Amino acid sequence: MNIEEYHKSVADYYDEEAESFESRANDNHVLKTLRDTFRTIVLKGDVGNVLEIGYGPGLDMVWFAGEERVTKVHGLDITPEFHKIVLEKAENLPKMNPLLGGPEDCSKNFKENSIDTIYVFFGALNTCAELENAVSEMAKVLKPGGKIVATFVNKWYAFDIIWNVLMLRPKKAIARLKKIWGGYSPTRFLASRCYSARQIHGFFKTNLKKKTSHGYCIVHPAWYRHHWAPHNSLRSKIFYKIDSLLQWTPFWNLGEYSLYVYEKSE
Repeated sequence: MNIEEYHKSVADYYDEEAESFESRANDNHVLKTLRDTFRTIVLKGDVGNVLEIGYGPGLDMVWFAGEERVTKVHGLDITPEFHKIVLEKAENLPKMNPLLGGPEDCSKNFKENSIDTIYVFFGALNTCAELENAVSEMAKVLKPGGKIVATFVNKWYAFDIIWNVLMLRPKKAIARLKKIWGGYSPTRFLASRCYSARQIHGFFKTNLKKKTSHGYCIVHPAWYRHHWAPHNSLRSKIFYKIDSLLQWTPFWNLGEYSLYVYEKSE
């Protein structure tokens, strides 16, 4: 499968998900907690002119458009249905500029050194055919001193490996460790790639400097097991606290998601 065919398969997958995507995201307290944390990290630094990669139904574009410091929120997403949904939202929000395309199209749509911050939430870069090229394109449009806040579905999700081994599901236990991962759905296949921290740094280091990294849902149940730790329950609070402490240990990168902040040199 070539690059265009692969990206079309990803777009087709999310076209089918688009109608119910927002309601499912809003009903999941783990996703909402993570989203709030990611947004806070994005707001550290210059956010006048920002770009979202993989905007989905536009939850974050709408939110950032409501921030006084933000002057323009651009977006690139390869899914036609998401583009249609967010275009409708943008009619009443002039700060928003949703476009159809992927990170590889950055320099086609934006001038070099024009974007303050690029953010990618919930692993949109895991479905990039050529991640190295995507990072290069994003770096071109970043201003000197600008940053990329990128989250990835993590390769080494320790809990998932251990849990599936205990449940006698060895294929699921090693699913993320393979070259191609089939995504979250047990019934629909989405060809994706999960990366280690070392691999991700290898893609970014040519153009950008790493500033910080964080891991999420290390012991706290992931979003698809949110019922294991109900919202605001003591169990959930304890797990989040343990996760925050594990950031300072070698185990920080063993959670379901990892977040990286990379900066372009002045």
